[in-house]
Amino acid sequence: MDDGAGLVQEFLAAVPAGVRSAFEADEDLGARLTAILEEAKAALGSFAASDRGFAAHLGGLMPEGAGPELLGRLRAADLYLAYGCAAGETVALEAFEAEFGRDIDLAIARSGNVNLGKDEFRQLVRNKLFVAAPGRRPKIADYAGRGDLRSWVRVTALRMIVDLVRQHAGDREVSLEADALGSIPSPGDDPELDYIQRVYKSEFKEALTTAFSRLSPRERNLLRHQVLHGLNIDQVGALYHVHRTTAFRWIEKARRALLQHARDALKQRLLVASGEFMSIMRVVQGDLEVSVRRLLVSDIEVEPPEA
Repeated sequence: MDDGAGLVQEFLAAVPAGVRSAFEADEDLGARLTAILEEAKAALGSFAASDRGFAAHLGGLMPEGAGPELLGRLRAADLYLAYGCAAGETVALEAFEAEFGRDIDLAIARSGNVNLGKDEFRQLVRNKLFVAAPGRRPKIADYAGRGDLRSWVRVTALRMIVDLVRQHAGDREVSLEADALGSIPSPGDDPELDYIQRVYKSEFKEALTTAFSRLSPRERNLLRHQVLHGLNIDQVGALYHVHRTTAFRWIEKARRALLQHARDALKQRLLVASGEFMSIMRVVQGDLEVSVRRLLVSDIEVEPPEA
């Protein structure tokens, strides 16, 4: 993985001028960018496209009024997948197909308005998302990571259906938005997602309990301080007599370790293909913070001296 300084350089070069100063003033920017990359790669693996290119991609997505705190709310894995697809990475494109192909098929199957087979419609969606028009970048590069990529893909498919129907209608006015929206299943209306939530959430909670036990006492305490007690990185740094950057890195390392241990434990329990495992993780991680809070409700532990 690239060093934090290189990521910061590329990120700042791509950030819109109006918000650049806010990011330049952030001492933890390198650590924040590194944490996003590590979280994404833990979920998806590494792509051949450069880490610095990903940092530049992130910088270009920062909206007006954005500040460093926005980076902590971005959907790292979804952004990295979109970046890989925009770069034409075969591995990323295959992962996208495995993860979202069913959503695209459901969009066309339930619309009832477009005389297209699912393979033909999938190809149209691929062209729209991954093929750049002259002088422009692929549409998938517009995904900004502030909402679920699955919902973004569903809306894109919906808009394509609307456009196709209107093209076929010629001069006739077509009011399709409301009906078409109803054809795209929300997670609560999707039997497959409902099944995943029912069957695998208990497995995830057990895996999370196992993961929590694998953390060091300090890592568990750091999570308690942040999640339960609401301490910021300056307060945690003062508590441990370390610089705020060190405190930030410790907390991020603890959070990543917890999630990675949970992934490992869950994967051992569920003998499923990697694509299906990714789908399960995306669903069950939705209540991650609630589950973590339940685990953290215990006294601060005595921490042995760090080696």
